[in-house]
Amino acid sequence: MSDLVGYILTLDALFTWGMASLVYKFSLGKVESKPSLLFRLFFVSCSTFIFSLLFGTFSFIFLLSSQNLTDYLIACLVSGLSVTVGDLLYFISLKKIDASRAFPLTQLSLIFVYPFAFFIFGEELKISILLGGLLILLSVFILSSKDKPKNIENRSEKEKKESENLFLGILLAVGAAILWGLSIVSFNQARIISNDVFVTNFIRIFFAAIVISLVGIFQRDFYSSFTKVNRKKIKYFVFVGVAGVLSLGLADTLFYKAVEINGLVLTSTFTANTPMVQQVLSILILKEKFRKRFIFAVGLIIAGNYIILFL
Repeated sequence: MSDLVGYILTLDALFTWGMASLVYKFSLGKVESKPSLLFRLFFVSCSTFIFSLLFGTFSFIFLLSSQNLTDYLIACLVSGLSVTVGDLLYFISLKKIDASRAFPLTQLSLIFVYPFAFFIFGEELKISILLGGLLILLSVFILSSKDKPKNIENRSEKEKKESENLFLGILLAVGAAILWGLSIVSFNQARIISNDVFVTNFIRIFFAAIVISLVGIFQRDFYSSFTKVNRKKIKYFVFVGVAGVLSLGLADTLFYKAVEINGLVLTSTFTANTPMVQQVLSILILKEKFRKRFIFAVGLIIAGNYIILFL
């Protein structure tokens, strides 16, 4: 029987992710993706370190065998790098297409989580979860599908450029989904070894921050957020950093606490509802276009959740 606490933690995570996506979309309209990513990593590294001191314990590291410690650190490194590179792809995608298109596509990470959860962790894939997840994923495709042009023959150069951006934005968002799926699975493996999500989240983000900082030595645009010319834009980097603390730092941790309670399959499937929250917020806050198919997509999401929770 699934635990109510797990659902509450998952709901908190998906609402936070939805809100963070709006902050990213708004801020990335003012600043570049690479420096925003590095700035966010610094913010999240500091916050997750504080969370780990308050709610976690580092003592387990000294109790692990050399093999388990090696496996743990590799899993943290893979999770940290995959989520970070996935985030960079997502940031670039947000600069090309609406948040209401980009974010739903990232939920395709479910496609990669299911087989890993079954073959590696031995979790049960119930028919109700698979059917409900399929309906939710179908809603994702509907939410992110392209609007039909009014006049195909007389499209302007601007419309053609927008079409190219749409294709590239969708491709980048799908790439982010693949990497996020890998990150979820590798983090879960590290969580199983350590039994501490707070310390594990800090270590993976710290690894990612170190790697991206080193990459920045050769690609100086990662450090452009700290230059004098960008001083007037520093508030937008701070917005991205704070959103990262709440999403990558806190919401991710709550998600993996929920995984401990309800399992990876059910929890990951439930978070596929995030696009519905994000769509509503995008329309209300960012004033993005309302599309009639949104109503049908919401119906599919509701039906998918009912099947998952009650059948």
